[in-house]
Amino acid sequence: MTERQEPVRMCVICRRRFAKPQLLRHVSAADGSAGNGLEADARAVKPGRGWYVCDDPQCRSRFAGMKFRRKSHKGSKHGKDQSR
Repeated sequence: MTERQEPVRMCVICRRRFAKPQLLRHVSAADGSAGNGLEADARAVKPGRGWYVCDDPQCRSRFAGMKFRRKSHKGSKHGKDQSR
């Protein structure tokens, strides 16, 4: 039998590719309370789009300083104009 390949993901900072278990996944914080709007998802089970960061200390520090904006989707309460 052939060995199954692990999924590959890319670090959003250095753009290098790693096996998925080698990276730390972050997702949008439900309440937006996290510093940059994201929270760590070590088990990789939380819903939503994931941002992956490698173990390099420079990548981790640059990622912590980034600001992420939650995308608004048509029909969602976040995407509607609240002034009406």
